[in-house]
Amino acid sequence: MTRHWRSLTALLLLALTLAACTGDSKSELVGKWQATITHKPSGNAVKVLWEFLPDGTFTAAPMEDPGTFVDKDKYEIINDGATIKLRSQLLEGGSTCEVNRSTMTGETEGSVLKFTKL
Repeated sequence: MTRHWRSLTALLLLALTLAACTGDSKSELVGKWQATITHKPSGNAVKVLWEFLPDGTFTAAPMEDPGTFVDKDKYEIINDGATIKLRSQLLEGGSTCEVNRSTMTGETEGSVLKFTKL
């Protein structure tokens, strides 16, 4: 009987550890990110504060004035959390970004996007 409980306890601990390690894609994305949007032709860059909310929306604001929202729209997590699809007027209508834990990169026709989690 003791051996049975040890096996059951070990299996339960393994399941909890696996769940903690994998995490939910949305929970890894939720929070504040600094985006650098670089205009391809000119090379000019602007830094924007993005906040991804748990309800599938985001807000964007200037880094120097985070209380003034300049955009609010939706995002979608695709490819098992490896990609995020953004719909934003700041990104010429939208973009997809590759997610790598604390960074994201993407591109539109006229801009290069780099996000860093804060």
